[in-house]
Amino acid sequence: MTATMVWEQVQEEAVRHLQALLRINTVNPPGNETAAAQYLAQVLQREGIAADVIESAPGRGNLVARIRGNGNARPLLLMAHSDVVSVEPAYWMHDPFGGEVLDGWIWGRGAVDTKGLVACELMVMLLVQRLGLQLDRDLIFAVFADEEAGGRYGAAWMWQNRRELIDAEYAINEGGGTRLSLAGHHFYLCQTGEKGATRLRLIARGQPGHASVPIPDTAMERAAQSIMALVTHQFPTVLTPTVQTMLRAIGDVVGGNVAAVVEQAIQQPDWTMLQQLPLPEPEQRMLYAMTRNTAVPTIVHGGHRINVIPSEVTVDVDGRILPGEDPQSFVDAIQALVRPGVHVEALSMASGIEAPPDTPFFVTIREVMGEIDPGSHVVPYLVPGATDARHLPGVRVYGFMPMRDHPEEFDLAHAHNERISVDTIRFATKALFAIVTRFCHAYPEVHVA
Repeated sequence: MTATMVWEQVQEEAVRHLQALLRINTVNPPGNETAAAQYLAQVLQREGIAADVIESAPGRGNLVARIRGNGNARPLLLMAHSDVVSVEPAYWMHDPFGGEVLDGWIWGRGAVDTKGLVACELMVMLLVQRLGLQLDRDLIFAVFADEEAGGRYGAAWMWQNRRELIDAEYAINEGGGTRLSLAGHHFYLCQTGEKGATRLRLIARGQPGHASVPIPDTAMERAAQSIMALVTHQFPTVLTPTVQTMLRAIGDVVGGNVAAVVEQAIQQPDWTMLQQLPLPEPEQRMLYAMTRNTAVPTIVHGGHRINVIPSEVTVDVDGRILPGEDPQSFVDAIQALVRPGVHVEALSMASGIEAPPDTPFFVTIREVMGEIDPGSHVVPYLVPGATDARHLPGVRVYGFMPMRDHPEEFDLAHAHNERISVDTIRFATKALFAIVTRFCHAYPEVHVA
């Protein structure tokens, strides 16, 4: 028996679910993710899928659902998060919580990060259930709260308190799937690693005074000079195993000068060499961030009156460190960079993570994408940011929501006018369904066309 999907209908349903999720305001803080979790639970339960809403605190709901397999292998986890970052409505062309569909695009905060993925994974669960597919492992669907604020009420809490509900051998997560075009070849980036968030606060102190009489070496001056020291500093180029594998895979496919540049850069890591790769400017920026630690000042606090020279100014810095780097050594390096009289305080100290790109699950992703998008290649990718993957030690997490026709969607996460194309929702749902059913050895066989 072979089952065939009517993908137009699947697309319409997925879009409806995404619209409903976008209309639920889950800006974090405060989050209020329970409302989104309850919506998902109701959809799943109507189809006969066991689903629970588990609150780590009032309003901070996590959704967990499970379709039982025959137990021949450990579970596969489909994961995403329901909370979103804040918005500045005045800068949006359409209501950020309206879920409007206009000219083939679905608008709303979280469309890319990550309610779009939630809708796609939801549809995978519904299709597996409706078709009565028999799997060789349990399929778990988890939508976490609080990812945007660190995961304390979401993935981290669930792992510490309800680990048995989400423990798995492999997981599909956010963070990858964009398609990179290079020299006529197409590469899908599958996240197998991520940098660690080691965030800092610079505390600059100095003599206060009346602003009508300038004085030297103030707290504001020290803070400003420290900011400039960070934004002008270039950290050493380091190629982690994930990045080396990614670059070599691209070099093997493209060949010629690209392959030569890759090999030379791997032997002697240097940014001037990597800059020779013919990448578009956004991908150049991404590669730069993937190949070094970074420290970006983001928030400045200081002063209480316009005519008073403040005695203290603080600068918050978003630090991201590569897998294998020691957080304390990074803090020490920042302390050495800033002005004397500026103290560096660690707000968080997290290391990066990497999952191997040579597992049966990664091979399945690569094979499926080669069939759905003939001639394309899947390569591992180190995401410069952080996801909930870091809270699930022992689970091999791969970030993958493939975006074929509009790869620039990835750049809309956290941006004004966040939106995702209807085409991407359809394509990603089809790809994820094919990956899941093939890896879980679904019976009856499903034809994905």
